[in-house]
Amino acid sequence: MLKGLLGKRRGKAIAVADIGGEGAGVAIIEAPAKGPVRVLAAERATLPPEERSSEANASGVIARLEEAAQKALAAYARRTEKPSPHVSAAYAIVRAPWTRSVAARAEAELPEGALVDDAAISAAARQALAADTKLDHAKILDASVVRIELNGYQTAKPEGKPARHIAVVALLSECDPAIRAGISETLVKTFACPPPTLRSGARALLAVLRENGLLREHCLIVETTSRATSLIAVRRGAVAEIAYVPEGTSSIVKRIAGDKMPEETLALIRMLSRGECETESCQAIKEAIARAEPELVKIFGDAMAGISAARRLPDSLILLAPADLSEWLVQFFSRIDFAPFTITTRPFSPGILSAQKDLAHSLSLESGVNPDPALSVACALIPAEEQST
Repeated sequence: MLKGLLGKRRGKAIAVADIGGEGAGVAIIEAPAKGPVRVLAAERATLPPEERSSEANASGVIARLEEAAQKALAAYARRTEKPSPHVSAAYAIVRAPWTRSVAARAEAELPEGALVDDAAISAAARQALAADTKLDHAKILDASVVRIELNGYQTAKPEGKPARHIAVVALLSECDPAIRAGISETLVKTFACPPPTLRSGARALLAVLRENGLLREHCLIVETTSRATSLIAVRRGAVAEIAYVPEGTSSIVKRIAGDKMPEETLALIRMLSRGECETESCQAIKEAIARAEPELVKIFGDAMAGISAARRLPDSLILLAPADLSEWLVQFFSRIDFAPFTITTRPFSPGILSAQKDLAHSLSLESGVNPDPALSVACALIPAEEQST
């Protein structure tokens, strides 16, 4: 009776931003104490496809972040369900090319009869951080332990267990300082909330896949933004190698388009991927793709060769990419050209990460709200983040 009189208890309102190569998405979610978050508003703003310097692109992305944030806030305010509580917190997921991540491993011998505690785990994690030479440690965005082994066996709950040997795998990420500062300033100004919690795209994606039961024991994760692609090799359930390719959806479409309009080219590529394109223009796009593919295969193949030099890659592939090019990318990565890099010497077997189908454990959508795949992953990270604080 009392519950009915008081009405349904609401969770707090949180702003969630996803920052990619040429734009940003912003959602406002309702986060209950337990269970999935509910996406109440979602907007994205993207720069027009054109050549610009890295500095100009960074300032343009921050401007698009502010635009998307203002639109999301306006949509949230227009909701008919009242009251809409003030946005009290913010998170931002920063992806390539603005972040770069590596997996670092450290091992240590423990005294005989020792029980593993937080101090031993923290010491090994610090050792992993110190051993890394690939990142600029003045730019570290986040660092998290993604795997712990005791006496050679992985364990999710190491505290209090006896061990002679401990190994820790840490995921380390650095971030472009200008983007980092711009993100914080924009979200604080727009939502009048405390400075946001920032996470790298690699950390967010791995955590969301694991939380939703989608992270396979052995797989290759391909995360594509407009300007870059991250290749994350997962072995024995933990990130092992990471490579970056300076090619994303925008640059791929430009390669295929040549002197034609990128928007028109993208529309034809989508139709062709679905088997709905039979005109002369479609034939011209087929020929343009055939001309562009060898160079694309070489670029991605070189990156795959680097992370498969010691061990070949799993042929199971999880793809996170903008929806308008995801079907074509599935076809591209399933080609025989990449078979020499896989454990089975067979082509990759790609699957597209679907927000509505795959992330239901972590998020639900209000009627009429349809965040894109990258923003959905960002929102799906929040339950674990909030419940860990």
